[in-house]
Amino acid sequence: MTTPRPRDWHPLADADPTPGDPEAIRAEVAHMKRLAAMLRSEAADLALIGAADGLKGGYAVKLRDESRELEVHLRETAGRYERVHGHLSGWAAELDDIQSEADRILRGARADASVSASGSASGDTAPDGADADPLARHRRSLDKVETHRDLRAAHYAARIRHEINDKIKDSWWERRKNEIDGVKGAISLVVDVMSWVATVIAIVAIFTTPAGWIAGLAVWLAVGVLAGHLLLTSAGDGSWLDIGMDVFGLLTMGVGSAALKGLKGVRDATKLAAQAAADERAAASATRASRSVLDRSSATVNRRGATKAARARARHDRNIARAAAKRAGRDAATEEAAAPMAVASQREAVFVGGDKETANLYKDVVRMRRAYPRDAGVQNSSRGAEGYKRAFQGTWIAATAVDLTDKGAGSSDLFPFKPGSERYGGVKDRFTHEVGTQW
Repeated sequence: MTTPRPRDWHPLADADPTPGDPEAIRAEVAHMKRLAAMLRSEAADLALIGAADGLKGGYAVKLRDESRELEVHLRETAGRYERVHGHLSGWAAELDDIQSEADRILRGARADASVSASGSASGDTAPDGADADPLARHRRSLDKVETHRDLRAAHYAARIRHEINDKIKDSWWERRKNEIDGVKGAISLVVDVMSWVATVIAIVAIFTTPAGWIAGLAVWLAVGVLAGHLLLTSAGDGSWLDIGMDVFGLLTMGVGSAALKGLKGVRDATKLAAQAAADERAAASATRASRSVLDRSSATVNRRGATKAARARARHDRNIARAAAKRAGRDAATEEAAAPMAVASQREAVFVGGDKETANLYKDVVRMRRAYPRDAGVQNSSRGAEGYKRAFQGTWIAATAVDLTDKGAGSSDLFPFKPGSERYGGVKDRFTHEVGTQW
């Protein structure tokens, strides 16, 4: 319970120099908070009416338009109430402190007055240099407190007066929000169409390789969907969960592109290693085939009794055999370099993630591994292919799961009669927040 303030300000003043009732101000603040909350609730109901598509008849369009307009003004009025009660709360707190200081000064003055009266009665006199009026110091302190109180009261009064005199005018953001509200149905429909087209492209890509421009279109559609959701959400008409899913989709595209690029690098390195392996294997095979010629020619060259002509013929035969081995190696390397990339079946492409290029790259790496199983260069260069393939698969599975869940459980402007999940819609609504005003 609050301690009552003094009514008698003798001997410092005739009346309370810091009048006011902080508790009454706080009661008014509580009342204004309730009013603001009520206005917010009414605005939310009007927003539902303004967004309702089930209204039919000639009155429907006008009712929706007027509901939107009134909803905006109710929100603005609630904002003014909230700002005013914020100023009042600040004034109540400061007034409490000011009055506590004034009361303390009064208690000190009365104590000094009592001591002074006792001294006068006993005949004591004030020491030299002491103030002739023992209450003068307290009066000066009280004057400062009173002046401070008047200044702070004027400050808060000016701020409150500004809010009261502020006509209900839309801010720049409110005007932009109203403009978005007027076309949010069209924006939402366009975003939904782009989202469904991107999904159809992704599904078609599982069974057939789309043209490059179509794949690029899917990326731009995803960016467009994100931009539309950002626009709606920034006006308080969309869900931040949608934005999160859009960003996740774009991130999976980025990760998928990086995985594809990494797999290309692995395949190129494996291809070079396979050419070297083909060269080495073919040369070794040709050398084995001409081993008898090489052995015979070497024996002739090293035999002491061999004639000069015989040795020359032997060296010639040995050089021809060695050149043939080198030529066989070069031809094998050229043949490996010219070998076309392995072509994956559509079934293999589906298991990789629906992308035929990724499936072809991985299958070609596997082909070269099998062709040169004992070659360390090929085996080492092909490491990492599985990691990139799994990264591509993982991002594709995650993005597809998120997209299909949203398409299946969420509502759709393009297909308004599509069944959905109310619980899923409720989760999305929890991530829808008004932007630009205080809630």
